[in-house]
Amino acid sequence: MVVLAGTGLLDTQETPFSEAVVLDTTAMANDSLSQQAHVVAVSDTLSQEDLAAVTAGNALFKGNCAQCHAVNDVVVGPALHDITKRRPVAWLVPWVKNSSKVVASGDEYAVKLFNQYQQQQMPSFQLSDAEIKNILKYLEVESRTSVSVATTGVIAY
Repeated sequence: MVVLAGTGLLDTQETPFSEAVVLDTTAMANDSLSQQAHVVAVSDTLSQEDLAAVTAGNALFKGNCAQCHAVNDVVVGPALHDITKRRPVAWLVPWVKNSSKVVASGDEYAVKLFNQYQQQQMPSFQLSDAEIKNILKYLEVESRTSVSVATTGVIAY
């Protein structure tokens, strides 16, 4: 078992493991421990490299995406549950970097999504491809351990 925090690894192992506990220390003052710890039960094992990607992706998501997105809920933008099953990474990376450019290119899915969310522009992010892929890896792990409640018929891009 490995315990992760939004800022990095607290405990690591040399061998792969099958569970990770993500601990949100920012809310500890207000919530009980059971509400603090989010158990990420991963069906297959995560390598140290994948763990590092998920840890980095968690921090990047909280710092750049969580204001408008959640894994299972529509916030300002769509829920991101199973995003990598709905759109290929090769599409998602340019979308995150500059969604306006993808919409302007006439991409059918991008235009539909843009119109569905009242033509709300997602800000452009100065993230590297690797950073975006870390966010996507984090979302993959979160999606495996939760059930999407955003099944209202809207595109959950």
